[in-house]
Amino acid sequence: MSPDGEQVGRKGLNRCASVWACPVCEAVIRGQRATDADTAITEHVRNGGMVLFVTFTVRHWSNHDLEDLIRVQVREVWKGLLQGRKWARSNAGNLRNRLGVVGTIRVIEVTVGQVNGWHPHLHVAVFLGGRQDPKPKRGSGEKWDPTVRSYFRPADADLDRFEAEWKAAWIDGVTAANPDFRPSARDGVDFKRVYTVKDAAAIGKYISKVQGTDVATDWSAGAELAMSHVKQARGGNMKAMDILFRLAALRGGQVADDLPGWGSIEQLLALWSEYELTTKGGQNMAWSEGLKRAYGIGTDENQDAADRQAVDAEDASEADATRIHMSARTQLEVGRKRIVVDVDEAASEAVKRDEDPVIAVRALLALVGIDSMGVWAITADEDEAKWQASAENAAGRSGETEDARAKRKEREAADLRRARADRRQHVWKTTATTTQE
Repeated sequence: MSPDGEQVGRKGLNRCASVWACPVCEAVIRGQRATDADTAITEHVRNGGMVLFVTFTVRHWSNHDLEDLIRVQVREVWKGLLQGRKWARSNAGNLRNRLGVVGTIRVIEVTVGQVNGWHPHLHVAVFLGGRQDPKPKRGSGEKWDPTVRSYFRPADADLDRFEAEWKAAWIDGVTAANPDFRPSARDGVDFKRVYTVKDAAAIGKYISKVQGTDVATDWSAGAELAMSHVKQARGGNMKAMDILFRLAALRGGQVADDLPGWGSIEQLLALWSEYELTTKGGQNMAWSEGLKRAYGIGTDENQDAADRQAVDAEDASEADATRIHMSARTQLEVGRKRIVVDVDEAASEAVKRDEDPVIAVRALLALVGIDSMGVWAITADEDEAKWQASAENAAGRSGETEDARAKRKEREAADLRRARADRRQHVWKTTATTTQE
């Protein structure tokens, strides 16, 4: 903020609130998600509870469709596992109650390997060691208060049984849904027990290290859950944004061998098309009922609503703010180099010094090898007109008729079939080895 009270903000961005396919909104959304997860995890373990970090994977090959892999893991097996059909009614009694299960945070992470194809997997934080009031019976009209009344450390024997039963339930559930996806008994499920705030930070650092990334020293448990876009995938795999950034760079004329990742323009287009069409409308992160309310983070509203609120707040600015517009290509490059925060700080510091923020941002971009001419100032009138047009387009889409919606769904289904065919033709022409990733 300058001495005369002027602020600076980035405007003219397409705020789609997509955590799956937008490099701009993804950074904002995941940052807020990591903060929320850290808040809940820290308070829970500080009060005496514990968190179990679980990673679920399945076996996969290059001929498997991403949609099938996600459907089996999330919609078929995870939901049944969460409801506790196997472990909540164990022979040793109600294990769920003895463990004090408060809730879960579930995140889907998607990578793609040059050998074994799509690799979607689940990261889950299970909050244990808490006692809550019982939920009212359905139809009673009573509202449940999810506040954790007391905390305790579950017995190691109960934790051992829980892990064994969840692992067996996951392997059996996946195998029943699709035998091709049968998880490895050794690597299909991984458990890490977290008892302290320090442990929570350490577990995030450990997991991010084995993922092969160079992250900040304060990488946390919440970041591990929510900030998967920052980590590099292991074993030469690419994350979704790696596909997009490599594609943008190749189409911009950069040399393939000088870029991270793998794949030609043709291959990357096929991968991105299948990924975007498959994940559209899906839920990337899910909190169990009452968990957010238990720690004062928010309501049980759909995560999409919270994501929209996060990006709207990021884009809010005063009427007299200096407006900076970025081209789509510049936004991609800023996201690829992970300097969104640096750009914001450069602009803000320039305004404080009563200097031109556009010049400051251009200077920063030039230093890191990004075309600095993709940034310019816009007037308040231009900004208002841009956002008015965007609002009208959104209103038009929200007023879609049932017939139009059905036709759009048919087009999207046809597009997805073509994307899969392109992937099979251009990316993996033969079935690769069948090792577990």
